Amino acid sequence: MTPKPTTALDLDVDLEGGVVPISKAASSLAMLLKRAREKRQPIIVTQKGYPTGVILDVELYTALRALAEAHSAPQEEPAATAPEPEAAPPVIAEPVPAPARRGGRRRKAENEA
Repeated sequence: MTPKPTTALDLDVDLEGGVVPISKAASSLAMLLKRAREKRQPIIVTQKGYPTGVILDVELYTALRALAEAHSAPQEEPAATAPEPEAAPPVIAEPVPAPARRGGRRRKAENEA
């Protein structure tokens, strides 16, 4: 059961309040979740200045997931299609010999004995 979004998805990020460092996100997660739910906008979480995660309202998440599933669903094929040519058999490569090992102290000692 996936709810249909009634309005267009707002995926714009508020650059003033919508990007927070992970230290602030960890200490104020409840407030960030409330803000994401009220504004219906994602909040980017950064770590060492790089974006590493996103906080989304659950309704926005389910709408995005439904959109992704609808986009990835197999499309109907046209009724009259030409048969596909047979694929060429796979080429089996001959095994590559392992490179010669260089002798270390132990190998030199074994060779001298």
